[in-house]
Parts: sequence; C-alpha cells; structure tokens
Amino acid sequence: MSTRVCRGRTCHEERQLRRIGSNIRKQNSDSKASRVTKNIIHYADDEKPRNDYPKKIVSPSRPSSCCNEENRDMVGSTREVEGFKFCYKICSKCGHAVKFYFPSVGSTSEAVKEYRQWKRYMVQ
Repeated sequence: MSTRVCRGRTCHEERQLRRIGSNIRKQNSDSKASRVTKNIIHYADDEKPRNDYPKKIVSPSRPSSCCNEENRDMVGSTREVEGFKFCYKICSKCGHAVKFYFPSVGSTSEAVKEYRQWKRYMVQ
C-alpha cells in the first residue's frame, strides 16, 4: 500500500479526521421531541444539599415540614420538553429540590394532546 501526502499529512491520516460544521446532520423536531431529559437532581441523605445548576443539584431524599410553595425558589430558567414546561425548585431552608411541571394551558403539542387523552381515559 503506497502512502501519498495530502496537505502535509498522509492520505490515510486525513481519512480518519472528522469534519465538524456543515456536514453535521441537523436533528428534526421529531427526534428532539422523543429524546429523554436527564434529571439533574441527585437525592442523597449522606451529602450536604448543593446547587450546581445546570449540571447537578444534590438534595435530601425527603421534603421537610418547611417545604412549601413560599419557601421554594426557582433555579435557572423554564425549559420545555415535548410540550411540557418545567423548572427546578429548591427549598430555601432545607435544600430539598423538585422538578416542577407547569400546568399546560392551550398548548398545541401532540404529546400534550396525547397525554390529556390518556388522562381522560384513565379517569373513566
């Protein structure tokens, strides 16, 4: 096998390099809607509560009596996955964290419509 030199490298080396940029395949909305969202909350009783948003939130495994809506502070921004909007909320006193889902109002997302239909079926 002969080795040619292409732009200062051997051709064999050039074939192994990955191009970044224009040849990256864009994800369509269907693949984005079906992706799994990673939960950044790590529940542990042996670790001190810690807020390293957006990478990780360490939280006690159970809420305390102080955990109510007045004591919970929203962390970061509101996100949306499959038509469901959510944010992370942390108790300002004990550090217990939850992933809070907002009630969807007037959404046209197919996932929300299917979920509502499923809920109606389950209630019957």
